[in-house]
Amino acid sequence: MKDKKTIAIGILAYNEELNIENVIRNLLTLNINLYIINDFSKDNTKKILEQFKNLENVKIINNNKNLGAGISTKRFIQEAVQDGYEFIVKVDGDGQFLIEDVIKIIDIYLKNDYEFIKSNRFWANGIVGKIPKIRFFGNLFATLLMQFAIGSNLLLDPLNGLFGVSTKIHDKLNSKSYPKRYGYPFFITISAVLNNFKTKQINNTVVYANEKSNLNSFKIFFTLLKLSILFYFKKYKLKKIEGKLQKSAFFDIVFVFFTTSFLALAIYLLITTFAEFSSFINSNNLFNLIFISLFLSIYSFNISYKEENIFRNDLIDV
Repeated sequence: MKDKKTIAIGILAYNEELNIENVIRNLLTLNINLYIINDFSKDNTKKILEQFKNLENVKIINNNKNLGAGISTKRFIQEAVQDGYEFIVKVDGDGQFLIEDVIKIIDIYLKNDYEFIKSNRFWANGIVGKIPKIRFFGNLFATLLMQFAIGSNLLLDPLNGLFGVSTKIHDKLNSKSYPKRYGYPFFITISAVLNNFKTKQINNTVVYANEKSNLNSFKIFFTLLKLSILFYFKKYKLKKIEGKLQKSAFFDIVFVFFTTSFLALAIYLLITTFAEFSSFINSNNLFNLIFISLFLSIYSFNISYKEENIFRNDLIDV
């Protein structure tokens, strides 16, 4: 059985003067070393943390400026790697996560060989209070993009901030596309799955007060969309060298070819229709080509996804 001494818990805190003390005191009962990352809070968070600075199992990291949740998480994982930890659990300092779910992640890790344990709040008892609508629909959209990128339909809620992961993930976070602020759980989830981390998904409970979301929906949309496209092409390189995924990789090429053809033909149709110049392709033939390209694009994606889904789901437990 694994040793609890190989685990570190990281707590992100930004303007959490109302919650951070209770979160820390609850987690201290687990007898696991804590890293608290204060992301340049403007309230009394830093002052509250002073009372814990002399505890042997607490390490406080104060950012010199507001770096964002993504960079703060990356900094925590880097510190954990330097200190010799093999597995980290990341929580937030706002008190939304239950300690029972943190314990669940730790117990699963200690008794099994999972390298990535993520949480899902979308089940019968997963949400206490009222989740902001932008977060609800944002998570639904993110789930679709994640499943597109990883080739599996088993995982949900890729923006959930409660997760545990092997510190082997740290070198993947040096990518230029790693999000500085919002979207880092999405990045870590896809990175872990595409690098064949044995994965477990648990149901957790998230407690919402009457807070409103300050997230920029358009920025989030384009960040997640960009990451999904980047990962889709990145995973092609990984699939080429994995025997069981080479058929899927081939149909990825076919999918990209016919999707590009469909878009090019559709744009050409719009130009010839509204720019008032004649097309060198008969209109009926052009419509046929557009339809065929769309059909073959969907067909090739479906084959690729099914092949990859079988492989990925062998490494995922829900």
